Amino acid sequence: MPKMLLTAAVFALAVGTVSARADQTPGITDSTVKIGITGPLTGPVAVVGAVAEGIRARVEAANAKGGVKMSDGKTRKIELVIKDDMLDPQRTLANVREMVEQDKVFALVGTAATPNNVAIGRYIEQRKVPNVFMYSGVHKLNAPHEEIGFVPAFSTEATSFATYLKNNKPAAKVAILYLNTETGETFMKAFDKAIEGSGVKVVDRQPVTSQDPTVETQLTALKASGADTLVIIAAPQQGGEAIRFQAESGWKPLTLVTNLSSAYPILQAVGLENAKGIITSNFLKPIVSPGKTGDAGIDQYLADIAAAKVNFVFANTIGQVGYATGDALVEALGQMKEQTRAALLETVFNIQKWDNPLLLDGIKLNTKAGSDIFPIEALQLYQFDGQKYVPVGKLLDFEGTTEE
Repeated sequence: MPKMLLTAAVFALAVGTVSARADQTPGITDSTVKIGITGPLTGPVAVVGAVAEGIRARVEAANAKGGVKMSDGKTRKIELVIKDDMLDPQRTLANVREMVEQDKVFALVGTAATPNNVAIGRYIEQRKVPNVFMYSGVHKLNAPHEEIGFVPAFSTEATSFATYLKNNKPAAKVAILYLNTETGETFMKAFDKAIEGSGVKVVDRQPVTSQDPTVETQLTALKASGADTLVIIAAPQQGGEAIRFQAESGWKPLTLVTNLSSAYPILQAVGLENAKGIITSNFLKPIVSPGKTGDAGIDQYLADIAAAKVNFVFANTIGQVGYATGDALVEALGQMKEQTRAALLETVFNIQKWDNPLLLDGIKLNTKAGSDIFPIEALQLYQFDGQKYVPVGKLLDFEGTTEE
């Protein structure tokens, strides 16, 4: 071969090698896969940081067993990059930019709160970075092709509350304290639709933000409306204060609180007696003791959070959601057909009856690309008896019917 042609061939080979390396999926090697988490580890909504802690506990348990065996036969440990955003959407975006551009994460998991997922939507869509199993009940935000939620949609929870009222308090006069974001709007739209044609009526609504120092003004107005039923969809701090107000003010309506604000530590903070009688929804098995239960999933969860030395108590449902999210991540990584971001998205958008150690009996994860983006569409209602949550009625299953 002439020298010039040989040089050209070598150059072409070198360029091709560089290009191939540049095209490799970031964040994954033969031994590791790097996953980013951003959430409120500090600040007024730090309780939600338990999501990240729960994910960490499940991931550390997987790593302790060697990691996740993937489709190419290689077993990889999950390397977590966890950053604090104090639930500030702009800090969330800054964190995600840093994780993608500097830390080179393969994907994001468990991103907390609707406004925060909205803030990163366009960026992750442009970068084609999967944002899987978000901690938000609004599932279709700014990056529908790159993101998927985990917890039931707020519309599913709204429908479950409406179903309960129509069956048990058909002439309810409802006051709603709602988070003044897409979260609250999604919930109210679904609730209004679900009560159409019934005797259940909404008589007043008051907005709240996760930064409001108090909700007394809003609750005073709701009490004055003459409502005999209160529905709370708010951040944990404000939701807890609303639970305290409805009891201590002498109002004492039938109170339904979304899962977002009904974790046991929140009730402890506002006084268990004040929470007596509230109704909430859940999709996770109740965990009432740190001792062995005989349930393999719960016992493994208890062992794993103890080993990880998490900063939440075993009964914290937000931490439990994090652990269940971590389990779904481990499952997804193990089922990917290729070691690419596109393959991860293909996997999470086509889930077929995945088990999860903390899900209630009768609930499995299911999705279908193009028609069903909601992994969990069933809920059990519970009423707090002053010490623990007691099931109310049967499991409500809305599989395949959740509206976006």
